[in-house]
Amino acid sequence: MVNRIPILIKNFFLIYLIFFSKILSEKSKPIFSGYLDFSYIARQSDQSLINIPYRMGSISIEKESDNILLNSTFALEYHVREDSYFLSTSNPQDFILDMRELYLTYRSNSYELRIGKQIHSWGSVDENSPIDNASSLDYYYMFFGGTEKKMATLSGSLDYYIGNLKINTVFSPLHSTNRIPLGDDDFPVELPVYPDAKEILPISSKPYEGGIQGTYSLGFGDISLSYFSGYDRTFNLSGVNVYGRGSDISFPYIDIVYGYRKTNVLGFGSALISDWFALRFDVGYFSTEDKNKTINRPSSFNATFYDSLHFSYPLHEKAVYQQATIQIETELPLDINLSVQYFTYDTLSYSSDSLPVDQEINIPNLQVDPENMTPSNFFTPGMGVPIAILTKSAVFVIMDKRFFDNKLTASLTSMLDITEYPYISGVAGSLTELKLEYSIIQNLNGLFGITTVKGSNSHPDKELYPFNKMKDFSHIRFELKYFF
Repeated sequence: MVNRIPILIKNFFLIYLIFFSKILSEKSKPIFSGYLDFSYIARQSDQSLINIPYRMGSISIEKESDNILLNSTFALEYHVREDSYFLSTSNPQDFILDMRELYLTYRSNSYELRIGKQIHSWGSVDENSPIDNASSLDYYYMFFGGTEKKMATLSGSLDYYIGNLKINTVFSPLHSTNRIPLGDDDFPVELPVYPDAKEILPISSKPYEGGIQGTYSLGFGDISLSYFSGYDRTFNLSGVNVYGRGSDISFPYIDIVYGYRKTNVLGFGSALISDWFALRFDVGYFSTEDKNKTINRPSSFNATFYDSLHFSYPLHEKAVYQQATIQIETELPLDINLSVQYFTYDTLSYSSDSLPVDQEINIPNLQVDPENMTPSNFFTPGMGVPIAILTKSAVFVIMDKRFFDNKLTASLTSMLDITEYPYISGVAGSLTELKLEYSIIQNLNGLFGITTVKGSNSHPDKELYPFNKMKDFSHIRFELKYFF
């Protein structure tokens, strides 16, 4: 059977090339915009530099020809070099050129068609929408707002307008995964495990993903209903294989197999606007299933020696979970803007086969406590709000006020973990940032920020509690940012 994925990609590219050539032939001038950002970030504890990548610059280019618009965004991501960097390479480059977006838009009176590498945004709330799954995420920017934390994918998108109804459809022939920190820098959020690429079981069926969203505008806001289907953005535990040499299993090798679940998301959202406040909410209902009926394959380690598969234990994992985010915005006295979000996540049902681990089995390359080797303990959502890996319930509070004819903006942002834990009453952990941003001259801003992370010594997970692990990320930050 002919693989249709390369054919689809070629068709995407052919259509793109035709319209791209037409735009370049026009004499209209392109529009440039972007920024340069010079930042310094250091720990509060000892003022040592925090080594994480950041975007030093970004440029967006637009060029229009009749009803066709070319959109592109390129960014320079800076990486701090270690002292020993030049002992392993002579390459002087310390940045990555990232083509964040490059797509074409065709506009008519009733619809808008986009094709190419693009970022999609769904949902009614400003951030942390559980139904915003059409684009994968970059965990290095998970605390940023807007599209900064998203990654583009090669896709097609159509907006169709019928009166007050807007219908948006998205389709991609590719499976998009999140960019996750690999533990080789100072980013404070880590995944429980980092498998090798050879331990990932490839998706056996077509990795197509897509969805549809309808938004109906009312006089006081709007309501929306959406559906999205695709494979998870992060990997999951798919099962365990036990290998030996021939018929000998005296020294077995335990191969942990990972994969990507298929997830369907039904979403509902609304925005209600009044003269006094704005209320927004999004609710996502997720049904996820591991489609790997079998995980039989050669050993991922020394397949020549471990040439015989003796036992195979696929998990056949299924789960239903829901996430919801509610947001309210209002203006307080003294011209203080207030935005409050409440996020909650809960697993409604879970089922899987069991794993062959008990007190009497010695597994040399699997360091786990057999009492905790329950598949449900390893379940994490592969789609939805990224902070679900940190907490099941959180409150976000954002306040800002402008001074000196809007030249100075002071803002306070706080994330509070309000999940109920044994032996803890109230807030278990928090991340709070106080930020001052001043407009030095036109298009040039200076920024100073203090971020403090607090955990809890009483948390049952002790040092494994995410906010305890992030305490060393408390930092001060200076930025000089030029916009053009």
